[in-house]
Amino acid sequence: MTSPWIEEVTETDFEEKVIATSKTVPVLVDFWAPWCGPCRMLGPILERVVGSYKGKIRLVKLNTDEHPSLAARFGIRGIPAVKAFVDGRIADEFVGVLPELQVREFVETLIPSEADLLAQKAKERESSHPNDALKLYQEALKLEPQHPSSLIGKLRVLIVLNRIDEAEALYDGFPGALQYREEVPRLKALLDLAAIRKSGPPLAELSARLEKDPDNLEARWDLAARLAAEGNYPKALENYLFIVKKDRKFKDDGARKEILTLFEIVGPRSELAEEYREKLAQLLF
Repeated sequence: MTSPWIEEVTETDFEEKVIATSKTVPVLVDFWAPWCGPCRMLGPILERVVGSYKGKIRLVKLNTDEHPSLAARFGIRGIPAVKAFVDGRIADEFVGVLPELQVREFVETLIPSEADLLAQKAKERESSHPNDALKLYQEALKLEPQHPSSLIGKLRVLIVLNRIDEAEALYDGFPGALQYREEVPRLKALLDLAAIRKSGPPLAELSARLEKDPDNLEARWDLAARLAAEGNYPKALENYLFIVKKDRKFKDDGARKEILTLFEIVGPRSELAEEYREKLAQLLF
């Protein structure tokens, strides 16, 4: 092995060479052993293919005889076994010897496209330069109009920039499967709140309405929605909690559902979510 993109890995440096490295470039792990004939056949194929990409993908070789605990950790039952790591996780794998053409096809699916690279660069600039990030996402979408991370990233930036009409139009055009991606429901909730902020009654008017009749659940519901739209999540949660306490069935258990939505927005494991999750549990159970 003379290539700078191919090296041995041990239990000591597995986290660094595989998990950490795979967050910037795909990493193939070749689980092999010196006594394994098929391993000696596959090894040179892997090395040729990975070497031809000149750093766009890395190969690390793990001797299962010397590191049985790592082999057990990844459920290795037969060798050669190859696992591809992307962003710290296993993205694909195969067992046994494949022809070089099939190995190359396997690797091709792991190499980031130009759109992938643009989206990655855009995400890095979202917090500091959202307008630049938006341009990069748009460039990526010119190359791949249905590029998932660019569509989601563009939606995220449009919401941050308060370009709500454009964000709604973009979301409405999302492929059906994309609407169920992990982050998208949270972005849809933020989009709905932005629409309330844009066209709903002003906060002062809603507050005055509730002061006149504190038990008016409709007024409290509208106030909670407006507070959430303004980003005042603690007060919004407090008002939704009041509704749950007074009438669990109000708007088809709507207050509890809105509380769960707000947990997603603020972060399911955030201090605020944990605090109100406990308060909600005390009311329900």
